[in-house]
Amino acid sequence: MKVYRFAVHPEEDDYLFLECLNDPKLYTQARSMDEALVMARDVIDTMYGVKGVLIELVIPPDVTTKYERRQKLQMVNRKKHGNRKLAVSAR
Repeated sequence: MKVYRFAVHPEEDDYLFLECLNDPKLYTQARSMDEALVMARDVIDTMYGVKGVLIELVIPPDVTTKYERRQKLQMVNRKKHGNRKLAVSAR
């Protein structure tokens, strides 16, 4: 079974750009890591008609999830306002 590796790069508009390391002609974008996996499978199926391939997402350390960004924001707010719990919404 063939393995396709996609490098994940964050874009300025909160999208993730995925480029296939095996084949530079394959690329796509996604809004989340879950969607990145779906989109990577979709582009392989669309271009080559191959289903059931293994996907590896190569994720640099500067890619963060919404959960990580929300946690970081909460930590900053706690330091600013003491240890009180604050309602925080992060997008």
